[in-house]
Amino acid sequence: MFNTTKSLSSLKGVFPSIHQPLPLSRTESQKLLNALKTSFRSNLDREHGWGPDEPTLSPNKLSSLTVSEQSGIHQHHRPTDQHLRAILSNPLFKKGIRTTPRADALQKDPMEVFDKAVARGMMNRKAATGCLMAKHHQVLQSSPLSIQGAILESAAGLRVLDWLRSSGEERDGAFLGDASFLKALMRFLVAEGHEAVVWEWADRLARQDGPSIPEDPRGTHLSFILTSLIKTKANGSDDRNLNSAYATILRVNDRWKSDKNLPQLLSHAWRSLSWYSTVEAWNRPRPSEALFDNYVALEPALSHPMSIDRAHLDLHHPTHPSFERAFHFFKTDKLVVPPQPSLVGAKRAPNVQRFIARITSMGMDTAKHLTEIGRTDDAQWVLQLLKSKLSDEAMDYERWRVV
Repeated sequence: MFNTTKSLSSLKGVFPSIHQPLPLSRTESQKLLNALKTSFRSNLDREHGWGPDEPTLSPNKLSSLTVSEQSGIHQHHRPTDQHLRAILSNPLFKKGIRTTPRADALQKDPMEVFDKAVARGMMNRKAATGCLMAKHHQVLQSSPLSIQGAILESAAGLRVLDWLRSSGEERDGAFLGDASFLKALMRFLVAEGHEAVVWEWADRLARQDGPSIPEDPRGTHLSFILTSLIKTKANGSDDRNLNSAYATILRVNDRWKSDKNLPQLLSHAWRSLSWYSTVEAWNRPRPSEALFDNYVALEPALSHPMSIDRAHLDLHHPTHPSFERAFHFFKTDKLVVPPQPSLVGAKRAPNVQRFIARITSMGMDTAKHLTEIGRTDDAQWVLQLLKSKLSDEAMDYERWRVV
């Protein structure tokens, strides 16, 4: 490989001849390996545990020592150990790792609190609502692979349902007027497959079947239950598909078709689905064409015409999107936006923010559709109209989205 230099050759005579060791037999190799292992184990024990150079104490002798003396036996006084111990015991390294009562409370299962309160006869609807909300928050904080799967596994809805029945609350019926309780319970019942119970409650409310069923001449309570069910179905699957929600509102229409309060029962749920189908369409899968068409066809039965919603829904038809209604809306100059509050830092009312979000979304969708079919001038006109009517803040897509 390399040529031997003269200097290197002259050194050969200085050192005695070095001979390669003779090969070891299998028995000798095993003895050498055992010796190395024993030596390594011995040194390891001396460094980090009991070793042969440490005195062995009998159990009686060990028990006679004080706690500090016993701990001193296991302490190591080597400079490296002392240095590491000094670093790790520094308060800077202990900051933020103390467990607080608040942290312990967050780790505790809220439904265990629920079960204990039920066993002691101390549970009520307000406390049950708090337990359900805390459990849902805990599920979200745990970042499970499937939120609905985690909710199903908790069986929280069934536990609350059992309590309603055993306590007489379900038979009494007063809980059907408790909006907060029903909203918190609904997501668990649907995820756990107890949707049929919700339909039974809705029928009872419509029939006024129960000693303490809340009076509902205008269908307000019934509308809330059905709308909560539909909204839960819309957001109750991990892929956020709307087909189940469409089917549910169609079922409501069929069941209460002859009810004088049908427009009231449908309106809020229909508008919620309209929002999910348009403004939030970007993060939902394409729905069934038949279900979408049948849902949209309910619009004439509502208490008020939904011209903006109807125009926006046309733009999001699953197979045949159309821009005509939306473009006509902008062309007829129907866009009237309430002025920004004069007070510094004041915010618009939530309904105004929602209106601006809807108009901005529909305008963007209209311009996009016009561009795709080659009508770029009309698309630019729509964008300029939005810019002139709405603030720059409203035109920022990521900031105006209202959920």
